[in-house]
Formats: sequence, C-alpha cells, structure tokens
Amino acid sequence: MEFLFNLLIIIADQFMLFVINMLVARHAGEVLFGDFTVATNALFLIATIITFGIDSIIGYYVPKFYVKKKYKDIVALTFSVRDFLKPIYLSLLVGGLLLSLSIISLSLAIKGLRLFEISHPLSLFLWGAVGISMYTIYLQFFRAVDYMRTAIILSLIQTIIYFLLSLFTYFYLYPVLFHDDPHYFPHVMLIGFILSYLFTVGVAFIIQQKTKLQIFLNPETNASITVDVWKEKIYGYTVQNLNKFVFTAIPLLVIEWLGHTEHATGLFSAITSIISLAFIAIGPIGILIGPDISAAFTQSKEVLLKTMKKYMLICFGIACFIALIIGLFAKKILLLYQSNFIDALPYTYICLINIFTYAISMPLYKMIQYSKEGSRVGAKLTLNLLFLQIIACLIFIPWLNLVGAIICYIGINIVYNTAMIIMGIRIYRDETFGNDIV
Repeated sequence: MEFLFNLLIIIADQFMLFVINMLVARHAGEVLFGDFTVATNALFLIATIITFGIDSIIGYYVPKFYVKKKYKDIVALTFSVRDFLKPIYLSLLVGGLLLSLSIISLSLAIKGLRLFEISHPLSLFLWGAVGISMYTIYLQFFRAVDYMRTAIILSLIQTIIYFLLSLFTYFYLYPVLFHDDPHYFPHVMLIGFILSYLFTVGVAFIIQQKTKLQIFLNPETNASITVDVWKEKIYGYTVQNLNKFVFTAIPLLVIEWLGHTEHATGLFSAITSIISLAFIAIGPIGILIGPDISAAFTQSKEVLLKTMKKYMLICFGIACFIALIIGLFAKKILLLYQSNFIDALPYTYICLINIFTYAISMPLYKMIQYSKEGSRVGAKLTLNLLFLQIIACLIFIPWLNLVGAIICYIGINIVYNTAMIIMGIRIYRDETFGNDIV
C-alpha cells in the first residue's frame, strides 16, 4: 500500500512537469519549444557531470550499510563526500558570481550588449547546475536511509514551486514585463525552473537538521575514520549517469545543430515529451526499487531473482497499459500543443516501442548499477552507447532529418536492452552475495 501511495505521488509530480512543458509549447511555438528543451537538457548534463556520480555512490553503499546497521560507515561516507564536493561547488559559485559581475560591467560599458540575454544563461548554467546537483544528492541520501516518502515529497515540492512560478510567469512576467514577446517566454521559464531547485535544496537541508537523519551527519556521533575507497567509483558512476542523455539528449542536440529546419527540433521535442508521459508512470518505479535491488545483493541470489522478477513484471504490465492509452490519445495531446505539432503524429506512433524498452530496462539498469563491478561495467556500456549514438546521429540526422532522429531514438533503445539482458544474466550467474558485495 505504501509503495502504491508513493507511486501515485510521483506520477502526480511528473504529470505536472508535462503540463508545464505543454504550457511552454503552446505559447512559444515549436521552434522556441525546441530551444527550451535543448537548454534544459544541457543544464541537466552539466549538473550530472559536476555530481561526479555521488548520487549513485550513495545508492550503492548506503542501503547496504543501512541493512547491516553499519551507521558509522554511513557517517564516514557522508563526511568524505562532503569534503570532496565542498571546494568544487564553492569554486563554481564564486566563479559564477565574479563572471556575472564582469558581464554586467561589460554590458553597461557597451550599449549594444543586452544584459538579460547574457547574464541569465550564465546564472542558469553555473549556479543552477550546482543547485540541481545538490538536489540530486540529497534525494538519493533520503531514499537510501529509508526516507523514501521524504524524498518523494521533496520532489513534489520542487515541481509545485516550478508550476506556481510558471503560472506567475504566464500571467504577470510574460505580459507585463515582456509584452507577450514569445522570444522571452522560455527564457523566463528557465529562471523559474532553477529557482524551484534552489528552494527545494534549502528545504532538504532544514529537514535533515530537524530529523533523526542528523545522526548520520553529526560529527559528534564518533564516526569511524573516513575512508576514500568510494572515490574509485567516481569515474565509473559519472560516466554511467550520462546514460540517460544517450537516448534523447544526443539526437536532440544533433538535430538542433545539423537538422534541416528548426521546426524538426520542435517536433522531435514534442514526440519525446509525449513518450515521456509513459515514463511518468514507469520511471518512478526506478526511484522506488533502487534501494531494494541494492540491498538484495547483500542477501542471496534467490532474493535478487525474486526481486527482479517482481519489478520486471510490474514495469512490463504498466508499459502495456500506458502504450495503449497514449496510442489512443496521441492526436488529442498533440492538438493541445497547438501550432504545427500535429505533424509529429505518425512518428509518435512508431516511438511507442520505446515505452516497452524503457520498462524492461528499468530493473535491469538498477541491477547492473548496484552489482559489485557495476560502476566499471556500467561505464563501459555507457561509453559504447554514447559512441554508437553519436556516430549514428551524425550519419542519419543530416541525411534524413527528423526521420534520422527517430531511427537513432528507437535503435539505441533496442541495442541498450539487448546488451543489458546479456549483462544481467552474467551478473546473476557470477556475482558474489552477502557482506563481500560491500
């Protein structure tokens, strides 16, 4: 019952994000909506890189320590991570501030330089990336120490704030300050997007200070000597976390760069946005099942097999239902976007196959990620996929434009699932279980 309730909260959270994207698409048009989608993907890419895989490292170690009641090891890991990230984040924040002040001074000196056009992207991609990175790490930590509901509520808070800021932008900032100029609409939406993350990080910090989680972060708990063995996994998990950009972000960035028209970028953004509706129902399961699969490695092969079977059946069953619903209502959804988005309808039907590949990949990805050599083999898989997808996009998109992007979008998912099924079988056959996995 608790699993179902958490799932419903996450689905509501993700559905609001879809509504916000539709709001941008309706009032910015397919060209500017494509630019907005490219910008948000680029922002998440930067945030993922500067997170250094810490969220996955926490997801790997902390549930195992928590199940074995090794609380001092959780303390040691937490302080080691904090000491590693603090100087990096401070350097980025201070550097961003100094660079912004320099640009402001330059814009005042040069009349033709528009302050808003330059200063706000800078704040987004420097300060915003740090905020998203901290948000990701906080949520993963809450999930790992059995505060799943807290993590889900924080995610919902972030989306609600973003939604409210979007309404404020639409009804006040957009018409009053920017005189309904569609060029500025996605720009201002990005500012609200970042502010919602920064606010949620502040809320997460307060929650951590006010709950029993403080025992994991308080140096007075006499933590064991901090060990840095987790740093060996930074490269592997950083690369592995780039995995989510292989499927959508790379075709999107390449079609923006080498596509025949900007209209095609907007259509591809709309297609992936509609397919993401299915991910709204399936994706949250990945958040909920991660700690279970990670902890299963400390128990037995039978427990892992039972856990994997359960979650793969759940994911596939949801995929069948969601694919049917989206197939029936795809045309009506595209009409809600207005403009010329209806041109994307035939491609949307073809891309329904990605709903099934995504559903199958969700538990398999977590199994590979939290295996003993997960950071290494996951990184190798991601690098191969990145290389294959980049080459495919550089060949097919300049040649076939939108059709080429669709081929890359579907093809890489099929390759990914095939590779993970093979890797999952090998892990189940060869993996060690129990304390050795930690």
